[in-house]
Amino acid sequence: MKWIKQISRYWKTIQLALTYLAAILAVYFMFPREGKFSYEFTKNKPWMYEDLIAPFDIPIYKTEQQIQHERDSLLKKTNLYFLKDTVIGREMISSFGSEYSGLVSSIGLGAYISNTWNYTGELIEQILSEIYERGIIENHPVLDNEDKENLKIMVVNRTIAEQKTYSELFTLRSAYDYLMTELKKLSPASTEVVGRLSLADYLRPNIIYDEHTTNRVKSARMEEVSLTQGMVQSGQRIISRGELVSGRSYQLLESLRKEYETNPNIKKNYFLVYSGQLFLIALIILSLLWFLYNYRKDIMASWTQTFFILSLIVIMVGITLSAVRNDVISVYVIPFVVVPIFLKTFFDDRVAIFVHILTVILAALWVPNSYQFVLLNFLAGLVGVFAMRSFYRRGILFYTAIFVILTYISVYLVFSFLQEGNLSSVNWLNLLWFGGNGLLILTVYPLVFLFERVFGFLSDATLFELSDTNQPLLRMLAEKTPGTFQHSMQVANLAEEAVLRVGGNSLLVRTGALYHDIGKMDNPQYFIENQRNGENPHDKIDFQTSARIIIGHVLKGVEIARKHRLPDKIVDFIRTHHGTGTVQYFYRSFINQNPGKDIDINEFTYPGPKPYSKETAILMIADSIEAASRAMKNINQDTINELVDNIIANQTREQQYSDSNLTFKDIEIIRELFKNRLSNIYHARIEYPE
Repeated sequence: MKWIKQISRYWKTIQLALTYLAAILAVYFMFPREGKFSYEFTKNKPWMYEDLIAPFDIPIYKTEQQIQHERDSLLKKTNLYFLKDTVIGREMISSFGSEYSGLVSSIGLGAYISNTWNYTGELIEQILSEIYERGIIENHPVLDNEDKENLKIMVVNRTIAEQKTYSELFTLRSAYDYLMTELKKLSPASTEVVGRLSLADYLRPNIIYDEHTTNRVKSARMEEVSLTQGMVQSGQRIISRGELVSGRSYQLLESLRKEYETNPNIKKNYFLVYSGQLFLIALIILSLLWFLYNYRKDIMASWTQTFFILSLIVIMVGITLSAVRNDVISVYVIPFVVVPIFLKTFFDDRVAIFVHILTVILAALWVPNSYQFVLLNFLAGLVGVFAMRSFYRRGILFYTAIFVILTYISVYLVFSFLQEGNLSSVNWLNLLWFGGNGLLILTVYPLVFLFERVFGFLSDATLFELSDTNQPLLRMLAEKTPGTFQHSMQVANLAEEAVLRVGGNSLLVRTGALYHDIGKMDNPQYFIENQRNGENPHDKIDFQTSARIIIGHVLKGVEIARKHRLPDKIVDFIRTHHGTGTVQYFYRSFINQNPGKDIDINEFTYPGPKPYSKETAILMIADSIEAASRAMKNINQDTINELVDNIIANQTREQQYSDSNLTFKDIEIIRELFKNRLSNIYHARIEYPE
């Protein structure tokens, strides 16, 4: 059907639009539905707006420090709760009675002595009953840091809680001492009895710490702490223009902001609030589309790459909003720096920094102290991008994490000193969150390899492995086509140096250069650099067949690369290193031999496509110049200059660079560089005497 054909025709555009729309809606529905406070202010900075009058009655909220101080005071006054176990005492006394009776029976005493022993046994049971009635408190770790002389605790006996001092109760040691003292005082003849028994075995703590009840009472006491202190009446002035935002005025502004954003009873036009949120989020995310359209169309054209970038943004914003809603986790532990590190690894610095800025701005829309939040993460992101110079270098990620932590701490302390003016007001716990942030950055390594497999990306670490000439495919190239291998090495050196001069991924172009001619392994003898003894198989076939064999090395190279699972970016160097140019030697030879005859130029034209990036375009230039320089018979500076100029001019005339981002300035730099490099390679050498 017609509409199906239309959809198929514009499917990539539709897919891209749906991806951006999904990202916008995902962020939009994650955001809270409340309005955003319309003023930005910083502590100890002047109020830059007009006089602010309270638009409604505002409760004055206490600061976190005040609330925490009051809660700490209440916790110190909250008694510890212990349960009195009435079973333990009865069991211990019963156990003593049974064992003591057995001992008396086994000894076989006389009547008088037997009465004395029986009296002593009853006396011990009486003292034990008195001890357990009073209570033996367990030596729980919760008591270690307490002032036991003045400590008051609550002892719960069944359903009745009674306050007691620690000194009113026995410990195991004091209970044993009391037992022995009372026994000797009431029955001096009990020494022999005590010598036959271990009375300490019948003493067990029966006042047991009740952690559940203690925590429940503490929680209830903390909930008693009021979050507010006083009220600002509607129409009352909060702050004047130019007045310093500090002390009470800062607290009033924070109270107004909190009330405005969280109180559903405040009258707002929620349609405008929701519409504004959607428009703002769409504007921020669509600025990414504008950026990619102008500077990285290759990313915009790839749904996979676009999906990856937008997913990173949505995930980081989602994590931030979860942290804002959860008092347990600080937003400072969220490793925003991983976003630019990932994007630098797979794309470039410019994309990394731009997307990082967008992510931080989106996350900051609902984060307290948004200006501080944005500046902290922006500077940390810059440090992360510039410190992460080469992903494959050992230890570079560890050093990057250290630099990021130091950046966070330094900027945070500067902000704290500017706002608070003293060390005592600095929240030192945030420094630990920054440390956790740095540790999370170390998760980049395994995630990079995961993303490479899932999204088909290519990192410097993988490129470094592929560029090792001991790789099986490169070893095969060196064995089957030694001339082509040497040519590839020279092209790699030329292209790498050019990319370092004009900008780009030097490791990528070097790796691509090493593999660009692997298709020549299929018919190595048909390529001049592999021919020996002056034999040229092209002399025995026609020009069209020769051209087809030469052109075929591109298609064969792609086939070999796919078979050995080379990344797509490396395959692109194979596909584009001749662009849509012609096999000039056989094309001209055919014209010269067949003047006036119609010719199908497609028989002598490479399938392409043209180079699409700076790296692939530079490889094309380096490959053509290096190959042509090998055929030069008279080598001097003039012939080298003429060779380089002719090749670049011919490729420019054929518009081989039109799809790449090479500028005229880049081409001039490359032209002069290759002239100098070829002059150094083919420089005159001293003739040694015979």
